[in-house]
Amino acid sequence: MKKHILLLLLPLLLASCNGEGTSSNASSTSSKEPSQAIVVDRYVSDVASTAPFMVAGMDGDKKVDYVISSHPVIFSAMSNENKKTNLSIYASVAEKFSQKYATEGFPQAGLFIKTELYNQYVSHDESTVTKVNSFLGSFDATCKDLASGGTQAVAALNSYSSNVEEQKTRFGFASGVIKNVQKDNGLAFLEHEKNPDVAGLEKFSAPLSISIQESDLATSLYDPTKKFDTKAESLEFKVTCPKGAPAAAFASFAASEDLNLTTPDNVKGAFSTKNSDFIVFDSVNGVKLSKANQNAYKLVRMVTFGNLYIVSTGNDEDNTLSNDDYIVSYGENLVPDLAFKAVYGE
Repeated sequence: MKKHILLLLLPLLLASCNGEGTSSNASSTSSKEPSQAIVVDRYVSDVASTAPFMVAGMDGDKKVDYVISSHPVIFSAMSNENKKTNLSIYASVAEKFSQKYATEGFPQAGLFIKTELYNQYVSHDESTVTKVNSFLGSFDATCKDLASGGTQAVAALNSYSSNVEEQKTRFGFASGVIKNVQKDNGLAFLEHEKNPDVAGLEKFSAPLSISIQESDLATSLYDPTKKFDTKAESLEFKVTCPKGAPAAAFASFAASEDLNLTTPDNVKGAFSTKNSDFIVFDSVNGVKLSKANQNAYKLVRMVTFGNLYIVSTGNDEDNTLSNDDYIVSYGENLVPDLAFKAVYGE
């Protein structure tokens, strides 16, 4: 029996670049509203694990009709020369969420600062203030660049290495993904000035079953009106971030040994070891993990805001998502899953 939910619409033009291969059926198909709540047949642990289902179109001996996933995993699957599917973007979950709840997407990855470091900042420790402001100036500039196409991020990755495989090993994707997907901000990066305040976050409390309070935020750093114009020439903090979309925010620090790009499980563990000055993780669950570890971290920024799509494998004969279709998703009860349920679980 099915366990949960997902679906809806966004045209996306994907082309090959930088050794990434050729995308399949790049334009999205027309999606229709389901007549009943849609539930997911199979959950995998993380977004990277959705790739085999997109490439093969199978889950064992069962045909997979739709996969809920995010870029750059989607782009890589579409570009896989050995795929046995005719992949296309069927729907943007963020777009439907925005329409239903009058928001701009939904909070996905967030940047967290170690509370100890934040306390040094608010106590006006001069060295800390200078370094944090410079770090955030660089971070904000990269997110702004990514939201508007990612030209500088592409250049930074290519400067790090001209070898596509080395880029993939480091970040989980190559610069060609940014060049193509960011034409439409497919990774859903959020500029600093568009970050919601506490009142803005309340819009998500009911649909996502979350409660983010002012005490959970690094208030002095979260203020969208506060500009950090200085930029760090090198990374002076230890940063832990999952490989994949959010890692693009650190393109300018690609060569730094203090940038730990790793698996989601290792990032989750960083909240308890407290060895990192900054962590990027699922924003809502990062707040929960921080609280579970004596409020060890505070939310500084929203990084991505709705990088979630329903991908058609081409197996569904009527090309209309319904509970007769076999659906694979990831991260049960994490933000992407909660967002899908908020739209299609009623």
